[in-house]
Amino acid sequence: MAAGQRRGRPARALGLAPSIRALAPGGGAAPRPPDDRPVLRLAVSKGALAIELGEPFALGPLRVTELVVRLAGIRFPVDLSGGVARFRHRRGQLVRLSVEAQGTELAGWAAPRLRGLLGDGAPQLIIAPIEDGALVALRSGETALAFDVAVAPGERALRLLPERARGIGLAAPPHALALQALSMMAGTHGRLVEGAIVLDAAVERIVRLLLPAAGARAPAVDGVQWAVVTAEAGRFRAEGALGAAPPALGDRALRALEAAELAGAADELAFAGGLDEARRAYLAALERAPRHPEISSRLAWLDLVIGERAEGALSTVVDAMPAVDAGLLGGALLEAVGDHDGAFSALARAAHAEPYGPLAALAWLRAAALADAVDVRLDALNLGVARAPGIEALRWARFHARLDVADVRGALADAEHLEASARGAAARHAVSRRAAEAFLARGDVADARVLFERALRYAPESPDVVAGLARSLRAAGEGRRALDLLARARALAARSGAPACALDLELGRGLAEIAGDLPAAIARVRSVPPGVPEALEARLLEGRWCAGLGDLGGASVALGRLRDAVELALQGRADDAGTARARGAPFGDGAAAVAALLAEAAEIEERTRGDLLAAQRQLGLALRLRPRDPGITAAFRRVSGEIAPPIAPAPAAPPDPVQRPRAAEQRIEVHVAAPRRRTLPPEPVVIAPAPNKPPPVPRAPASPPKAAPIDPGTIDEMPTLDGTDTSTDLTAPIPSSVTLAEGQVPLARVFGVDDELLAERLADRLRADPADQGVAMALADVLERLGRDLDLLALLSARMEEGDDAVRLEVAPRRRDVLARLAARARAEGRDSEAELYEMLLQSELA
Repeated sequence: MAAGQRRGRPARALGLAPSIRALAPGGGAAPRPPDDRPVLRLAVSKGALAIELGEPFALGPLRVTELVVRLAGIRFPVDLSGGVARFRHRRGQLVRLSVEAQGTELAGWAAPRLRGLLGDGAPQLIIAPIEDGALVALRSGETALAFDVAVAPGERALRLLPERARGIGLAAPPHALALQALSMMAGTHGRLVEGAIVLDAAVERIVRLLLPAAGARAPAVDGVQWAVVTAEAGRFRAEGALGAAPPALGDRALRALEAAELAGAADELAFAGGLDEARRAYLAALERAPRHPEISSRLAWLDLVIGERAEGALSTVVDAMPAVDAGLLGGALLEAVGDHDGAFSALARAAHAEPYGPLAALAWLRAAALADAVDVRLDALNLGVARAPGIEALRWARFHARLDVADVRGALADAEHLEASARGAAARHAVSRRAAEAFLARGDVADARVLFERALRYAPESPDVVAGLARSLRAAGEGRRALDLLARARALAARSGAPACALDLELGRGLAEIAGDLPAAIARVRSVPPGVPEALEARLLEGRWCAGLGDLGGASVALGRLRDAVELALQGRADDAGTARARGAPFGDGAAAVAALLAEAAEIEERTRGDLLAAQRQLGLALRLRPRDPGITAAFRRVSGEIAPPIAPAPAAPPDPVQRPRAAEQRIEVHVAAPRRRTLPPEPVVIAPAPNKPPPVPRAPASPPKAAPIDPGTIDEMPTLDGTDTSTDLTAPIPSSVTLAEGQVPLARVFGVDDELLAERLADRLRADPADQGVAMALADVLERLGRDLDLLALLSARMEEGDDAVRLEVAPRRRDVLARLAARARAEGRDSEAELYEMLLQSELA
């Protein structure tokens, strides 16, 4: 006996189980397809015959729920056996019409019509009922637009008036975009009239579509007016009746009608794209209605979109309302003028008050970008995710913020949510790879390894992911396994035809640092061709490893190729000057990295090969990329000082009748050690006039008298302190300090102190008080006499950077003079690249 069979009952034969659909009411019959023709019926009421709609009928996004057409001129009794078909040719009079629309169905129908408004595809659209109208909101990526629509019914027309338009990431004024959105949804049924989209003859259009579809004649609609327009519980409903009184308009509709009358012409100009003409029209409207909040907002939005008018736009808003109460507009304007705290407050208020969730979330995202404290930024992002969990940019922002506060668990949760929200293997692969690279960049190699392995689940042949997994393993200490994976990634890249220069660099580093195989590493980086972004680093690594192997010639060739590539790029920028290609530095944001490569190359040239000239050229190129880098500047000055031969002091030039302006009228006291007094030789000093010369004719002296010549073998020439005392009395006491005042002659040697010692003392004084401009200028005079132009350039450059406008005005001419001398000297000695550097600095000074 079969298990489960009851005694006394025959076993039922095996067969197909009854269908669940067959057990449903109706016996499983297929549902009747909806009829594409409206159902009409005859109705007799109060001695009149009428045709009514038998059941609701859909017309696009609308649903006609009630329609009554009265047939006039029919006398009773009448034969009704023929039904509606007997009276379909009679022209009746429309008595009543009722139309409904669900917000979700209306949004689904209208979204494809808005394709291209905010982005390439159709936006996400929401149409929700509000008091006296509807909320229309749409989003595409990180761009969102929301506005209210006030509905003002007329006789047989409906007027749709947008107001309170706002948005983020828009390329046009939001009110103009709101008008454009309504126009695209209405299509040929609506037209723009004074800032409103008017649906003309809406009643007539509905009955002309519905009754002919049922085989009946369209009725007359004269005298039919919209009586009721309501929005409730996700549904819009409008009723029209014969001889009905116009409906009472709400406050929203009345305000919108008044604003349209004031600014309708300006709205039409903005809708057509004439922003300058629209601006003038808005200003004229504000003259008629001063401080009108809606018109002020439209004008300020227009100025914000045009750009570079943030201050004026903010003034327009502040006249009508506080800036922090101006919502997204106030936040954008405050951010544009640099008030980040005020912008954060305005965006936070706007986000709290915004009914459209995605727009509020994007406002929190913008506010988080303005927050300096990471906890404030994270709180804003949490509020944004709560309003719109599906916005990808918001999730990524919170992912990175959580990594910043070391919330690894929360960051992993965001990464998992992003992966689950992605559609398709390629999208999920991209999410896992991006999250893994973020974890690896912050040093979390364990989680990075897991995410790289998850990315390989969706794309097992991806060389980039295999290389990322190798980097994470290498950071975890598994160098040998990482080297194997790098080799596999290189093979996958070669198989797929993808660029492999970055992988060659990675593999070369691995061979050098893990396996210690410098020749193989050199071979890898030598395979990187010139012209690719990785070529410069490859040449540096080649030079470094060749120097490590003792191949100084190979190192010189590699570093020379690095220098030649940078010079070629700089020359290309100079040739393209003034053209569209010459935008920014030739290396973009990587100029600092290239300068660092050149500085390391210079160190290799100097330390390993001892080639100071090559090191100077490398540093000169680095300075052209980073002119204000203190480390590169100091290295260049040091190397140039070692190369330059000692320069004999130039003969004293005649005094310039036009004195150079000094920093300040002050006396500079320099303390020096008292020198030992020299003794005169035993023989007398003979001072005799020149032989065979006529006596001089007395005349007014053109310059202060000089002392009688003294034998240079006995005593050095000692100019006096003030330039007028010519006494040669050596019995005067020797002071312990020397004072240099404004207008005094230079101190070549005072009491046995020469310029070198004086420069040291002045430098000590300047280090003790860097703000002393007088000491700085006195030191500049001494350095100029000594011919130490490189030290003089460093001193003047420091004064230019640290001083105020007055100091820069005094120092700039002297800095240009020393740059011109250095450039001329470098040209004369054949150092063209160095001369180009000085000429470039001089040109920037003159610009």
